[in-house]
Amino acid sequence: MSRVMPMKENEQRKPTSLRVRLLTTVLLCWVLPVLLMMGIANYLLASNFERSMRQQMQISAENAMEKLDLRLENLFTSSKSISYDGEVRSAYRSYEQDGDSAALYQRVMDYLTLHFTRTDAIPATFLSFRELPSLHPYVTNRSNYGYAVQRDYRDAVEAELLERMAEEDTRIVFTAHNGELYLARNLLNSKFEPYAMAVLLCDREQLFQSLDALRPLSDATLVIDESLVLRPDGSLQTLEAGESVAAGDLQYAFERDGHTIRLSVALHRFSLWTDTPQLRFWMLAVQLLALPLLLVVLLVFHHSVTKPMETLSEANARLQGGERGFQITEKASSKEFAALYEQYNETSRVLKNQFERSYQEQQALQEAKMKALQSQINPHFLNNTLEVINWEARLAGNERVSAMIEALSTMMDATLNRDGRSMIPLREELVYTDAYLLIIRERLGDRLEVRREIDESLLELPVPRLILQPIAENAVEYDITPNRGGVLLLRARREGENMLLEVEHSGRMSKEDEKTIRELLSSPAERSGHFGLRNVVQRLRLLYGERASLQIVQKDESTVLARACFPL
Repeated sequence: MSRVMPMKENEQRKPTSLRVRLLTTVLLCWVLPVLLMMGIANYLLASNFERSMRQQMQISAENAMEKLDLRLENLFTSSKSISYDGEVRSAYRSYEQDGDSAALYQRVMDYLTLHFTRTDAIPATFLSFRELPSLHPYVTNRSNYGYAVQRDYRDAVEAELLERMAEEDTRIVFTAHNGELYLARNLLNSKFEPYAMAVLLCDREQLFQSLDALRPLSDATLVIDESLVLRPDGSLQTLEAGESVAAGDLQYAFERDGHTIRLSVALHRFSLWTDTPQLRFWMLAVQLLALPLLLVVLLVFHHSVTKPMETLSEANARLQGGERGFQITEKASSKEFAALYEQYNETSRVLKNQFERSYQEQQALQEAKMKALQSQINPHFLNNTLEVINWEARLAGNERVSAMIEALSTMMDATLNRDGRSMIPLREELVYTDAYLLIIRERLGDRLEVRREIDESLLELPVPRLILQPIAENAVEYDITPNRGGVLLLRARREGENMLLEVEHSGRMSKEDEKTIRELLSSPAERSGHFGLRNVVQRLRLLYGERASLQIVQKDESTVLARACFPL
């Protein structure tokens, strides 16, 4: 199916947003009738609404109380575990024997960190020793609970709680301050005397989360031990002496470890109509009106959504059928589909380029394999011959010749590429480079100084095979050898998402050298000479495209820098 390009004036007109079209259609064709129908339905169902709401609220309130009971049980269990574990009591006994308060503080902090920094329901945990008022172990699992929470506890909560808990045994006590809920419990020694107090700061949002389901249709008030009250607005307050909470429409209560939790639910009152004249007329009118409006919505949806989707589906089918690079030329009816069309066209272009590039790479790979096969004239014979010569050198005690033969064998293994790997770890690439430099060092002796600055975190990352050795060879052949020596620095480092392999060496490029290098790097296939560098440039372009580069520049008057950059 062919697509005809629209007129120029249509190209300049910006498409209307699909969201605006649908919203306008829904407002005109659906929202007004639905609101009218909802008003009539609300009028008809007025008598049943309050009863249904009461039943639903009863179920929700019962579920909320069950969940609250379960969360309180978990909090109580966490507070009791401090006594049952015995770690704090053991640490305190050690302190009574050696008087080392620092060791006591460290052991307690380790215990609290291990057991109370993984529970979201307890943002902070405090421990107060009666005989050590200056020792304040404290842990928190919230990044926003810092020194201010600890200071608030020490300044306004700790003293009051210690005084209040003096007459308690192991009974849990609730208290509130600045809208925060604290749970306190004494720790007893072997004489059943309180020596410390554990205080848990409760996460109110998690603890009372089950009450959120009651708030849209009611005011839920929670009373704890007739002393603390959680108001419908979420504020937590302490009841004054003689103050009480008014009873609501629904009342629920339960006890947990001697604590009474009472819930009072006041249902919202609604003013509903009491008369329904002409009800059937309006219901029928709305239904008759909805039919043509539904047809309008369907037509708009077809033009704005269905038809553009068919265009995308057809284009995708043609792309899958082999028409790589196929472009959608039809004008989109909305901004959203215009963006989708553009994204599809861009994807199709990229896919075509990638396919063509992959085809070129396959051709280049096949050609390289043919050249490699032509160059491999009985490699096993050559390796075996080198091994025989190596043993003869060893038997003759000529270690220098033996080392050079082993380095040459390593270089042959790298060039033959028997395992067919085009990518090898950087560590292996450095082995091949070192083998070449060993041979060169035997020729130049101490006049060649080799240095290395290698980021060891990159050693196992893959790099193209024989990417560094040809660059080092170029430096040796064109600068270091003619100058009868120099310094050669091998460097491997990370820069963002790229790997940089650098060879910095003694040398100076003439104007003619710089021109030759520029021409070589810009069009390596058309240049003669510098075979190693040409090979490096071509392989980088085949593997990475424009994301890779090779640069050779005069760093200063006596130093040349060659840098290969490619993605990690």
